[in-house]
Amino acid sequence: AVVSTQSTGYYVAGGYVISSLVLFLCPQLLHKRGRVTFPSRFQAHRGGGGERTENTLSAFKHAAQLNVQLFELDVQLTKDGEVVVCHDDNLARVCGVNENISEHLLSTLPLCLKEMEVACEPGEFMRCDTQEPLLRLEELYQNFPTIPMQMDLKPGGTELITKVSELTKKYNREHLTIWGAFSHTTTVRCRRHNPNMLSFCSMKECAIYPFLMLFGLLPFVPIEADFYAVPIATISNKSGFLSTFPKWLCYLITPLMCNPLLLWHLEKRGVRTGAWVMNHPHEFRAADWWGFSGIMTDFPTRLREYENKRQKVE
Repeated sequence: AVVSTQSTGYYVAGGYVISSLVLFLCPQLLHKRGRVTFPSRFQAHRGGGGERTENTLSAFKHAAQLNVQLFELDVQLTKDGEVVVCHDDNLARVCGVNENISEHLLSTLPLCLKEMEVACEPGEFMRCDTQEPLLRLEELYQNFPTIPMQMDLKPGGTELITKVSELTKKYNREHLTIWGAFSHTTTVRCRRHNPNMLSFCSMKECAIYPFLMLFGLLPFVPIEADFYAVPIATISNKSGFLSTFPKWLCYLITPLMCNPLLLWHLEKRGVRTGAWVMNHPHEFRAADWWGFSGIMTDFPTRLREYENKRQKVE
């Protein structure tokens, strides 16, 4: 009886390992192919905030001239319910006014500063000749009807989710717009509100998937997201929340979240992968080395030059 039980356990374990491996290599046997139909290699973070005022019309126009394939942006709500493109809820860094966007009507929002430090590249500054207004999401949609956009919804609750969804449907962009948030709860609410829009992984999902892969479970798990965008922690710890992490933790996180096998499997399932935020040639090369299909940058000109050189070599 003991031998029989052991044999059964071996068969179960063997079956699990084999089925996990088969589904890892051929996920289409269990899962539907992803929905993304557009190229997303070349991505401009906040429109390219290292070269033009971040999240402004001039930034996105500049990025479009460089043939950027995906705009990354953030959206907030004003006091009168307008959806504006801005990363910070407080205007101090962007406009020099220590007030929140939610406290302002659209008409009372101050202009952006002519000079500001690049958010993801401490020590480098963006300088321009004129002050620009904050941009409405609708203006962005009107100016760039065919360029895919990935947007992070900042605090705004159901009203922000509803208004972004309505604008996206109005301009027939559900297949070109990826939405979500750092917050898993907000990301799930976005998906439930409008399942026709594309979505990216919440930070919780980005943290869970590497461990599911380690234990052979990921091939069995359905993935709702269309994009898996993560930092390369050993590079992106120059600023933001990663700058508070000890170096050893960044070195631990990177091979987990950027595991080439994980990225390969996700791409095989139609989930696009992207590294943020890469701003120098050696960082672009690192993203390619790990196996990311997309690179997000504050400096689209630098990435364009890198891409041109890479294509010549190939």
